[in-house]
Amino acid sequence: MNHFDVAVLGGGISGLTAGFLLSHLGRSVAVFERSSDPGGCIRTWRRDGYLFELGPNTVLNNAREIDALIESCGMEGERISADRKAARRYVVKDGRLVALPSGPFSFLLTPLFNWRAKLRLLKEPFIAAAPEDAEESIAAFTRRRLGEEFLRYAVGPFVSGVYAGDPERLSVIHATRKIHALERRHGSLIRGAFAKKKGPAPSGGLLSFRGGLDALPRRMAAELGEGWRPEHDVLGVERRGTGYRVRFTAGGREEACSARVVISALSAGASGSILAEAAPAFARRSAEVSHADVAIVCMGFRRNQIRHPLDGFGLLAPDHEGRYPLGCLFPSAIFSGRAPEGAASLTAFVGGAMHGDRVGEDDESILSRTLEDLGGLLGIDGRPEIARVERWRPAIPQYVIGHGDLKAAAASSERDSPGLFLSGNTLLGISVADCVVHAHAVAARADAFLSEHFS
Repeated sequence: MNHFDVAVLGGGISGLTAGFLLSHLGRSVAVFERSSDPGGCIRTWRRDGYLFELGPNTVLNNAREIDALIESCGMEGERISADRKAARRYVVKDGRLVALPSGPFSFLLTPLFNWRAKLRLLKEPFIAAAPEDAEESIAAFTRRRLGEEFLRYAVGPFVSGVYAGDPERLSVIHATRKIHALERRHGSLIRGAFAKKKGPAPSGGLLSFRGGLDALPRRMAAELGEGWRPEHDVLGVERRGTGYRVRFTAGGREEACSARVVISALSAGASGSILAEAAPAFARRSAEVSHADVAIVCMGFRRNQIRHPLDGFGLLAPDHEGRYPLGCLFPSAIFSGRAPEGAASLTAFVGGAMHGDRVGEDDESILSRTLEDLGGLLGIDGRPEIARVERWRPAIPQYVIGHGDLKAAAASSERDSPGLFLSGNTLLGISVADCVVHAHAVAARADAFLSEHFS
């Protein structure tokens, strides 16, 4: 039986980052992944000069851990930054595209919000914070502090774009913890924004890599060498003495290895069965996590087929507007090298927590309905010269009210099972940046545990 310092379950960005960092610290590591490719939902599709992301499209570079990881991978020369014009975001209102305001002057003039909603903002600094023990939905929090118009045309579309979720169900504490923290620390979102000396947009720029986002997980997998174990399907984890026994199948045979430390970066659904013995409290809660199913619609056009200038990041469609896609990105406007000369690319998102049934429609139906909807908004003539529909079922974990119970179960399981560490997008953030930051913290904790107990 093989023995490792660390067995990492799951080869998505969380598991790969933790395994890669620990390997660089001199630990013997095995990263087990059921599929053949590294990166989980980070997948890049290249065809006929186009480059599409089938999962996350960008990384928000808002933490030092992201720069540190890129540097450790030797990928500084491959990173690219988003075009400045990608800062513009559009929202659909009354059947047309309206740019989100970028500053105080454009806010006063924007037709997104009526004058009553704009004047209501003057009250926001004087609205009392919710009781500390209260857990509100994002919708309830927004209505209380900002009003219905801001829920409809700002916060609601943002939630749809990030979580593909329902703001009436998502927890403001856990799904948008930085926004909630402004109220807790400053008593007001506006006062908090001034205290941080920044506007509502997130700090840091958007980045990717010349060859696509999957270049990062592929580099980490290559650096791990024999420590990268694709097509290894983990069956279960059991406590054995001062360590753990990990059972898995590889090449059609059931095998096992021992490890002093186990880091689980599995999806919620997989955790429910695989960790049933090693972390029963977390496993039970994981099985209850809901997800939003999403279909990604990739489309490449000749540039003269689209009349819109595509001068921004993309568009979001508020649910009450009754549109078919949740939104659409303009990849060839965000990064260079995403479409051939004289061409443009669009990536639309369909389904989500409130329209998951649409993901089950056939490819042609999804593509045709998406084109019909976007055609009038962007001035599209004809069909794309290249297209693909990619489904994620399940896709994005939903941090609904009560998500704190899952986090508490994770903490309890780690206390009850020394040497077991829980990571992944189920717990502390769904973005690539969140996963990288959390993986750094988990790797540091795992290394400290090994030094304390096995030095």
